[in-house]
Amino acid sequence: MDVITRLAMFIVAVLLAVDAFSAERSESLRVDRHVRVSRWHQGDDYRLDFVGGRVESCTVGWSAFNALNDGDVVSVETSRVFKSCDGIRRGDEVISRARSHKWLLLVPIAILLAAAFGWIQFDRRNDDDDRRGGWWFS
Repeated sequence: MDVITRLAMFIVAVLLAVDAFSAERSESLRVDRHVRVSRWHQGDDYRLDFVGGRVESCTVGWSAFNALNDGDVVSVETSRVFKSCDGIRRGDEVISRARSHKWLLLVPIAILLAAAFGWIQFDRRNDDDDRRGGWWFS
C-alpha cells in the first residue's frame, strides 16, 4: 500500500476519533420549519431546520418532530468535526438524544489505524487461478 493511502487512512481515523470522543458543541438555535419526507415501503423521515447558527438541520424521530413548534428556541448539541446532531434540548427538557453510536466508531477507527500502520495490508490479487481478482487481507 502506498504512503498516500496510508496517510489518508491515518487522517480519517484521527478525524473520526476526534469527532467521536471530543466534547460536544452546544449552540442556541431557532426552529425554522418541520420537514417530513414520506418514503414508499419505508418509514417517514423527520427533519427540523434551524436558523441562527452553524447547524442547518437535524434528523429526528417522530416524538421530537411533534414536540417542537416553529419558532421554538432550542439548544442543539453537535459533534465538533462532522457536526452530527447529538441532542436537542428546550430549556431543561431533553427533546432528542442520540444513542451511544459513538462507541461503534471504535471498530472502523481500529481498522483504519491498523491499515495505516501496516498491521493490516490490503493487496490486489491477480492470480492465474482466480481470474476475477479482488481485494484481500494479506
